[in-house]
Amino acid sequence: MSDYQTLKVLGEYHLALGDTLKAIECFEGAMELNSESSEPLLGLAAVSIFAGDYDEALSLYMKAAAMEKSARAHAGIGLVLAEQGKHDESFTHFLTALSINPIDKVALNCLLQQGYSTERVEEILPAFARALEEDETDTAVRFSYATCLFSTNRKDESIAEFNEILRLDPEHKATKEVLTHIAA
Repeated sequence: MSDYQTLKVLGEYHLALGDTLKAIECFEGAMELNSESSEPLLGLAAVSIFAGDYDEALSLYMKAAAMEKSARAHAGIGLVLAEQGKHDESFTHFLTALSINPIDKVALNCLLQQGYSTERVEEILPAFARALEEDETDTAVRFSYATCLFSTNRKDESIAEFNEILRLDPEHKATKEVLTHIAA
């Protein structure tokens, strides 16, 4: 493992422990060793989020996104914008993240939340369909997709997706509960 990679991993480790000063030291050291990678900027942005400095986090995520095509950077931008109440901009960045990595869990979960809170559920369906094209066995994504279909009055398609979840995982408790509720 190179010194750059070691510092990056140590930065993530210290951040997970809540030692933001050590995390910053490691991420800044990693940036000195590899100024071409956006990864240390993403780490520093996470430190800023941890510290509650959303403006600094947004600035760092924007720099990272400008350096290289990154689903993590756009998902981070989306998170900060959502926190700031800029839901339309947030929505766009989550979609951008998913255009880079269709199975990015942060972007998918945040897009789901934004879709419901802004009443744009119909618009998020293609992103979940693409994620399932990438990994058709992901029951969590399929469950979200099925609930979105149901909430947009596409009951038959929704039931088909719930049944597919049960085919993949016959003991999927939430799916069984939803199907029981739908049948009632």
